[in-house]
Amino acid sequence: MAYLTFDDGPSNNTHQILDILKQNNIKATFFVLGSQVEIFPETTNRIYNEGHYIANHGYSHKYSEIYQSPEQVLNEFNQCNQIVAKTINVPEYNSHLFRFPEGSVGGKYAELKKQAITVLEQNNILHIDWNALTGDSEKVNPTEEYLMDNLQKTTEGKNSLVILMHDAQAKKTTADALPNIIAYLKEQGYKFESFYNIIK
Repeated sequence: MAYLTFDDGPSNNTHQILDILKQNNIKATFFVLGSQVEIFPETTNRIYNEGHYIANHGYSHKYSEIYQSPEQVLNEFNQCNQIVAKTINVPEYNSHLFRFPEGSVGGKYAELKKQAITVLEQNNILHIDWNALTGDSEKVNPTEEYLMDNLQKTTEGKNSLVILMHDAQAKKTTADALPNIIAYLKEQGYKFESFYNIIK
């Protein structure tokens, strides 16, 4: 099973990604930023209307703001959630799914993240990281070969994949590489799912 996930969007690259997903009849999960949803409301609506899962990556993606306190992590979730609900015109919308910017473990804010996980769980919010990636955020201009190489290395021997990718403005290579990424995963026998299958 492979869950394709895209962080930091929507952006100008998201439509190309959506076109490719549509051609392949695949549903993905988009961990959107509230600040980007405000800039790209039509794209956000397209993600939702085409049946992809809109999950939550907070509002700002500024670590110094998000990680001021565990409560501030919840505030960022709520702020993003409210903007998505308003944008897609579904007032009761709640994804119940958060991805911590930079992941939920380790780094400068490791202790605060642990506390934030408890606060999120108390508010019926799950969090998920990833167990495979293309490395599209590790270099400024990665090549498609670099992305495919990382994908092959990090997916090897795993039955269930949550693949980290990005649809931020600078990630044109991710969109360009996506057909090859999908083709490779299909060759390896993976089926594609979104978090709708887990979170109902």
